[in-house]
Amino acid sequence: MKTIVMFANKGGSGRTIATMALASGFLAQGKPVAVMDCTDQAGTNPKGRQPSTLQNWMMQMAACKIRPPQLELIECRTRDEVEDSAAAADARGIDVLLIDTKARLDEPQLAALGLADLIIAPAISPFEAKCIVEGIDQYLGTPEDLMCLITGCRNGAGEAAETRTAFGYHSVFQSELPWAEAISDQILNGDIAHFVSSLACKPDRPGFARYRDALAAWNAVQRLTHEVEWALDGQRLEPFTGDQSPYAFKRKAVA
Repeated sequence: MKTIVMFANKGGSGRTIATMALASGFLAQGKPVAVMDCTDQAGTNPKGRQPSTLQNWMMQMAACKIRPPQLELIECRTRDEVEDSAAAADARGIDVLLIDTKARLDEPQLAALGLADLIIAPAISPFEAKCIVEGIDQYLGTPEDLMCLITGCRNGAGEAAETRTAFGYHSVFQSELPWAEAISDQILNGDIAHFVSSLACKPDRPGFARYRDALAAWNAVQRLTHEVEWALDGQRLEPFTGDQSPYAFKRKAVA
C-alpha cells in the first residue's frame, strides 16, 4: 500500500480538493482507495445537520456507484487511530491511502506524516506557497519525499508560474490542477469521470463548452495521478527546454 499525505499549514490551500481529485484518478485505474480524514471535521455525525466535507463527498461517490471496497472513508482523531487504521487498510488490500490533514499539526497529523510514502503540499496562490514553505521548514525540515502542487490558480498561467516560483527550491509537480467546476465542486458531483460522462455531448449541442472544460479538468487529474505514481517510485518529471521542433527528433533518429 502507498500512503500519500496532504500537508499545508495554511487553510484554503486545496488539501481536500487534491485528495478527492487523486481518489478519482486512482479509482479510474482500478485501484482500491481509502481516504483518511485527519481534519477538524473527522468524527462528525454523517446523519447530523452538518456532515463533514468528505462525508458529503462520499455520499455523492456512492450515488456514482463507487462504494466499498472500491473506496473507503476512514476518520481518525488520535495517533493510535491513524496508525491502526492505516495498518488495517493495508491488510484489507487497499492500494492507495490518501490522508487529508488540517492546517495545525497535532499528534494525529504528525503520525500520518510519519507514515507517508509521499507528502503533497498544495497551494492556490504565491501567498499560500510562501506560507507552506515556512511550514515545511518548521515542521518537516528537508524531506526527500515531498512534492509541491499548484491547485486551481484563479488568475491563470501567470499566477501559476508565480506560485511555482514561490515554492523555492522544493520540487513541484509539472502537472497542475486547474480552476474548474469538475474539480472545485467534487463535493456536489462526486466522481470526476462520472461527472464528465454525464455532460458528454457533440460540439453542435448546447452544453458542449461545459463538457469541454470538465473533460480538460479530468485530463489534468489523470496526468497528475500518473505523475504522483512516478513520484512514489522516486521519479521526477523535468520541464523540457530543448529544441521542441519534431525535426530535431527526426534528425537524431536518422543519425
